[in-house]
Amino acid sequence: MAKRTKFSKFKSLYSVIDNLLDTYTQEGTVEILAESHDLELSLSTLRSYLYRYKKQLKELSVATDNSSSKVEINHEGTKQRLGDSQSSEPIQEDNTDVSTEPYIPPTREELDAAMRKMIKQQELGENRSLFVRR
Repeated sequence: MAKRTKFSKFKSLYSVIDNLLDTYTQEGTVEILAESHDLELSLSTLRSYLYRYKKQLKELSVATDNSSSKVEINHEGTKQRLGDSQSSEPIQEDNTDVSTEPYIPPTREELDAAMRKMIKQQELGENRSLFVRR
């Protein structure tokens, strides 16, 4: 069996990496990938892979947009987002005064639980946000 390249591992974990980058710094993401996903990357390699992968996605998107084949596009999500952005009603009330609450970093157990949940979602092929309650 052929050995997988780091970039192929990176691509398969991209949704997890993208979620990690929403919460952690790039340095923290590199550490979590090494500890939890057996993917050893330097900070510069992570940045390079992010650039390369996003460039490939953009090129694929442009190629798909210019293709002559008929593609059915579901605009339901777009309509919902437009409706929300045009509404004067807030989506969620927030009574938290951020300036008075000190930052409390998550515990190791909380981080591990979040990582297990992300891995499970990736394995199931789910594209839902981690923050959606079920």
